[in-house]
Amino acid sequence: MKHERTYRWADPTEIMAAAQGQSGLDLMRAMAEGRVPPPPVGSLIGVNGFTAEKGKVTMGFDPAEFHYNALGTVHGGVIATVIDMVLGSAVHSTLKAGQGFTTLTLELKYHRAVTAKSGRLTAVAEVVTRGREIVTAEAKLIDKNDRLFANATSTLMILKLPNGA
Repeated sequence: MKHERTYRWADPTEIMAAAQGQSGLDLMRAMAEGRVPPPPVGSLIGVNGFTAEKGKVTMGFDPAEFHYNALGTVHGGVIATVIDMVLGSAVHSTLKAGQGFTTLTLELKYHRAVTAKSGRLTAVAEVVTRGREIVTAEAKLIDKNDRLFANATSTLMILKLPNGA
């Protein structure tokens, strides 16, 4: 039996325009409040319901069959994407207007298989150290009972955006 999935995403140029002149925290809060749509990858994966404060972001993730690999579990790349999104968002929440970032390293550990039966999971990331250019952040993916499914550490570099975007 074939299944079908339809989803919508916002034009990334509109999101970038909404970010103009805003601090990272202001942008993250606008997304959390629904005033600015999430990036297209969030719509693709199905990440939703997030909160943001300076240096800390949480996101919800509902594992589904369309995330599965051939073994009947959520593909590790999907989990890595969710973790990378929450880590980047935590770092983004510390940026000034006109700054961006890029991931330099991502060390991810998987602790248990994720399936649709796992239920809603929450990705939580926090900035651990922040210099002028280099930031380290940590994240975890947990269920409602605080069972750990994955955790990660990431190093990211802060960049000046072209034209102060």
